[in-house]
Amino acid sequence: MAKAELSSRERMLGAIESREIDYIPCSFMLFWNVSQSCSSQEESVEKQLQLGLDPYLTTGPKRCLHPDVEYREWAETREGIKYFCRSFDTPRGPLTGAVRQIDGWPSGGGLPLFHDFIVPRIAEPLVKPERDLEKLPYLFGPFSDAAVAEFREKAGKTRAFAEKHGLLLTGGFGYDGYEGLVGAEAMSWITGFTETMILSVTRPELIREYANIIHEWNLRQIELILDIANPDLLIRRAWYETTEFWTPTAFRQIIAPTIRREVELVHQAGKKYGYLITSAFLPILEDILEAGIDVLIGLDPKEGKGTDIAVVKERFRARNKAIWGGASGSVTVEMGTERENEQAVMETLTVLGKGGGFILSPVDNVREDNERTWRNTYTYIDTWKRYRTIYGH
Repeated sequence: MAKAELSSRERMLGAIESREIDYIPCSFMLFWNVSQSCSSQEESVEKQLQLGLDPYLTTGPKRCLHPDVEYREWAETREGIKYFCRSFDTPRGPLTGAVRQIDGWPSGGGLPLFHDFIVPRIAEPLVKPERDLEKLPYLFGPFSDAAVAEFREKAGKTRAFAEKHGLLLTGGFGYDGYEGLVGAEAMSWITGFTETMILSVTRPELIREYANIIHEWNLRQIELILDIANPDLLIRRAWYETTEFWTPTAFRQIIAPTIRREVELVHQAGKKYGYLITSAFLPILEDILEAGIDVLIGLDPKEGKGTDIAVVKERFRARNKAIWGGASGSVTVEMGTERENEQAVMETLTVLGKGGGFILSPVDNVREDNERTWRNTYTYIDTWKRYRTIYGH
């Protein structure tokens, strides 16, 4: 007897819980060549619904500085190089940093605190861990009444849209000025990789304190998101928490405890916790599972260094945990052939769809807005539609 058709939300939650569902969902974890042409998250989701996908919505509160902090930003040119500088004057002393302009970025009009573009352009780190940690909490101040009111209004509209269309609602994944639940990513943006990685080995207690300051901000976010938005899934961004940057020992001692405490808080509310990591995580896979996450987002068989999808599936299936991902967005969808996309989807469904607990997605994004990418995208989606009911339970 055919299974009853579920709503997209029911299907996504069923996959995350490894339950029997009508078919394996396909939800693009990022889909920039749709979202960048849209004026709102809702418009992007509507376009994805037209493609037959299982899109999700996300929400969260914007970060606030401590009310006692004064912020200054200015530009200066030294030896022909333009620098964008800033200072946060905190009650514990100033935090100062500078970013050199490369390829026209930054260009003024507000320098973001969190951005991947900052990392290769750091001239002076904003946070020097050996002297600045007592100042760091002032960057993550309490949420102001105005910020809470703004979040309440926006979250209400987002939730209403999700409920109207029967879609999964998530929190913690940055969107539209919201920076999201982060960990080591924040360290890379405001300190840089090199210093952080060296200190994680030479002075792990210092970086543990650093991680815990960011983690405390995450906990405050989670509490607010749970209270106001009541999402189905909280997502922590962990692109920079892999063994490309951290030794397994450093991850185990510094990063994993913060994940575990966040998971506990989310589970106390009866919600699910997703961990977004895309590469070089096999050496820490047991630590990730032990932390109690419900779904690993970002399994990439092409660009994910040291990633064996069969091994990951076996370990996750043994723990009744879910996987979201399974094919490379850049290598396969953007640069491959239609036949390669068809084969990638079939292989992914065969290996990762076995026994359920799987959501299909290109990892981690589809960015290129050109004829080949769109032709491959349609092939990817059409192949999923043909085979999505064959695999699974």
